[in-house]
Amino acid sequence: MRLIGDRRILLGSVCVETVATAIVLLYGHLSLIAVAVLYWIDLLFLTFRTTAQQLLSRPVTDDRSTTFQRPFRLLAHKRGSITVTDRLPEIYLRNFAGVPGAVFVLALSATTTAYVAAVYVPSEMWVSPAALLLFGGGLIAAATKSWLVLKAYVASGGHEVNPASAVTPRRRMLAFAVYGGLLWLASKWTLTTLSQEGPEIARAGMTVSASVLIVSRVAYGWYASRAQPDNGRTGAMSESNDEAASHGQSEPTAKRDAPLPSSPSVPDGEPRETMTPVRASILAAGVVNAMTTGGVVDNRFGHWRQLTIRVGLAAIMAIAVLALLDGAVVVSATLAAISLSLVGALLVVSAAHMLLALGGVEYRFHKSRVVAYDRYLGRLQWSASYDRVRNVSVGRGLFGSPLWLDAGTVFFDRIPNPEGGESTREPRSSIAFVSDPERAGELLQSRDEQ
Repeated sequence: MRLIGDRRILLGSVCVETVATAIVLLYGHLSLIAVAVLYWIDLLFLTFRTTAQQLLSRPVTDDRSTTFQRPFRLLAHKRGSITVTDRLPEIYLRNFAGVPGAVFVLALSATTTAYVAAVYVPSEMWVSPAALLLFGGGLIAAATKSWLVLKAYVASGGHEVNPASAVTPRRRMLAFAVYGGLLWLASKWTLTTLSQEGPEIARAGMTVSASVLIVSRVAYGWYASRAQPDNGRTGAMSESNDEAASHGQSEPTAKRDAPLPSSPSVPDGEPRETMTPVRASILAAGVVNAMTTGGVVDNRFGHWRQLTIRVGLAAIMAIAVLALLDGAVVVSATLAAISLSLVGALLVVSAAHMLLALGGVEYRFHKSRVVAYDRYLGRLQWSASYDRVRNVSVGRGLFGSPLWLDAGTVFFDRIPNPEGGESTREPRSSIAFVSDPERAGELLQSRDEQ
């Protein structure tokens, strides 16, 4: 081990644990439950922070993005980045593939924890004067801690070393996902001790338990702020040390992550014609992709297990209808709200995916090749030589337009030419959602006119 002397991680831990200490003194026999709620807030901001770290980290192309059809699969080869704030490095769109997982864990944790908090946590917990400190102070402390840790991660250069897949603290994210059960255990233990031993014993027991948690977390924060392996080998990083990524450590990824294809060729001169995707078709494609787990643009559908999510949503809605027919209006409304919320989340994620992938693209038809240029990112995304394009076809309808909109997609096969800068791993073999796909197809086949 060597010392790195970055005190920001320790300072962030002290912020949260100071609030926890004050809560223990104010809540008495409910102190363990209150501290558990505070730590849920801390894990909530941990989720936000690690998601930000993923977006900032070194981008790589992961073959699993297309094999398992992640919701952001079309961004797997996206070149370029965007600046959100001058205080942080640029965000790589290719790393958005990790966002849906974090959103799912957040939704699962928030739903189950809210249910336990409403049903099993004593109501006096929420009406106590200390609740203002719990929520107000807890939010400020947790946000401060995550910001300090994120700044430490950037200052260490970890975003330049770590691939996006190496910065997720899996154990803490797992704890966050099942946190409803942990809060239930804390509540059950508190109420059982209170009923069997009385308020004085309960107060002492819960205070000691909460204090042990606080001391342990401060000690871990001190360790995480000081220690780092001497070498860069951290193959078990995500499993053994949740804070390791904050110090700029990376894990071996040679077997899992492959480099991006070589930069596409840039032809000389001005393009003969340019085309842009129809924005309404992009949004409609998001709807189609959300309902069918893929198919639009790349003709690749997701793994069949992803259909179970859609089947589950349909089953929830069917139960809601049956409950309504049986007179259980509250149950029906609750199930319908859950189902519609999840459907809405799917649609939003899918639409965002399509907009990020195609919203700023401009197809430029030069004399020898077609290139796709992203105006928002200011980067050339891919190119295809007319001499190496075969089987050009125009698709309209559900997956080509999509739906009824006045647009179409030009599909084609390309002959790989690694020496010429066109990699066999280049993902795009289509010109999506243009208003005149027939003309685009003619231009792709214009090699005989050269």
